[in-house]
Amino acid sequence: MTVGRATIRDVARVAGVSDGTVSNTLNRPHLVNPETRDRVRQAMATVGYVPNAAARALRVGRTRTIGLVVLDFGNPFFAEVAAGAEQAAVEAGADIALFQTGLGERTREERLLHRLAERHLDGLIITPNNVEDPLLVAIEQRGTPVVVLAREVPGRRRSAVRCDDVLGGVLAARHLLDHGHRRLAFAGWRHDERYQGAARAAAEAGAVLTWIGTGGAGLADGLTAGAHLAGLDHAQRPTAVFCANDLIAAGVVQVATRIGWRIPDDLAVVGFDDTDLASAASAVELTSVGQPAAAMGAAAVRLIADRMNRSVHSVEDIVFEPQLVIRESTATTRSLIR
Repeated sequence: MTVGRATIRDVARVAGVSDGTVSNTLNRPHLVNPETRDRVRQAMATVGYVPNAAARALRVGRTRTIGLVVLDFGNPFFAEVAAGAEQAAVEAGADIALFQTGLGERTREERLLHRLAERHLDGLIITPNNVEDPLLVAIEQRGTPVVVLAREVPGRRRSAVRCDDVLGGVLAARHLLDHGHRRLAFAGWRHDERYQGAARAAAEAGAVLTWIGTGGAGLADGLTAGAHLAGLDHAQRPTAVFCANDLIAAGVVQVATRIGWRIPDDLAVVGFDDTDLASAASAVELTSVGQPAAAMGAAAVRLIADRMNRSVHSVEDIVFEPQLVIRESTATTRSLIR
């Protein structure tokens, strides 16, 4: 029976491996086969071994901690990203530290990036307000690999994991056009690639796409966009709206149903992300352009882990393809029957 604090030697004895194998399981798990890793971790539990993370970080120059910076914890998309990232981090023997900035909150993001530059992170995954932010360059120059999430990086100057947002916008707009709509609206940010894709599809069809700007990306912004639509003259009002995410779409649906509009007969609505909100938490089940949030979070962590474990320095641009999921917010009674 071990007396006092359990050591690596105690773990090695119980697991039937060398001290070096235990050390590799803790610090370089990719070097140890999965069966041996499981045996070592079971031995750690048996003897009550608790790694001293601070001491290990000083010894190997690493904390095995990856920072994940998202815009909004309240957005179900980022919750799914975090879940996927966490699972991949566990597999890589790392931890995830979560941070939030907020859409358009430049000062808040700047303060956070200054703090993170001083921390001993082994990697940073971020959905930045500005992919060209010089602070990201400064963090990389200090030796911390950066992966941009859900944003395209012009010139591929750093690694990114994203969905093809332009294609997502095309899919949403073409779906509405196929249902006979010719007056469309986009609720979101004009520079958004989703808007660009929708604008392209509308232009090709000779249809009108009206931009409804939103200051943020939450439910309240959807309520504001819905109120704007409700205030338009019937002859000018769009018959369909494509929203930058499901939260905005849910807000639009709330306003529409409150004033007695039938969805989709009076207003068709498409969201983006295909979160649980689209299928279960909205007053009307939302048609939405889905992107694999958990897979994106996991892919970003694996890029960081490659840098941590094998000193991989190549820049990668991992692009997932969006999928349109059709539900009742765009399907007429006749199409639902079919």
